[in-house]
Amino acid sequence: MIRLHDSKLSGNSWKIRLCLRHLGIPFERVTLNLAEGAHKADSFTGRNRFKRVPVLELEDGRNLAESNAILLYLTEGTSLLPADAVERAKVVAWLFYEQADLMRFLAFPRFYANTGQSEAFADVIAHYRSLGEAGLDVIEHALEGAPWLNGDLPSVADFSVYPYIRLSPEGGYALAGRPAINNWMAHFEALPGFEPIVPAPRH
Repeated sequence: MIRLHDSKLSGNSWKIRLCLRHLGIPFERVTLNLAEGAHKADSFTGRNRFKRVPVLELEDGRNLAESNAILLYLTEGTSLLPADAVERAKVVAWLFYEQADLMRFLAFPRFYANTGQSEAFADVIAHYRSLGEAGLDVIEHALEGAPWLNGDLPSVADFSVYPYIRLSPEGGYALAGRPAINNWMAHFEALPGFEPIVPAPRH
């Protein structure tokens, strides 16, 4: 069985769990305590030179790092990743956009808020939010004419982009005025296998 090395509140790790659950792929979850530096231990850095979660440990012992790279691996050969080269490139473009124009600007205000550092980093947060709002504008516009980022059907792009948008209010973002994004999130949360970032205990 594959293993997912992640942490409790990581949005990038949540992406992978959402995809695994949706595709019905069994996995063992290995949850790391990042506050204690578990991601810097030799046992982990041997799996990922970048020293961050998530890491997908395959059954043959090989390891995959970086959330969007893992998503591409998991969705290969599924309906979430188009076989046509042009359509695939359109979907993958959203994964690049998520990392370059969304993730850090949505994630860091949340991190500062959750660690009690909002006041100390107020200027940085204001700068990030201005960039993050611009990124959200692009998503809102894209979803005004279609239920999913790639049109009429969900794709790996939605799994990449959803988590940090859903978590962004923890960093002070207001999504109430973005109806297309809210409709899209509702559609996403109705997909098979969906679970919140901190799922209810399984019995």
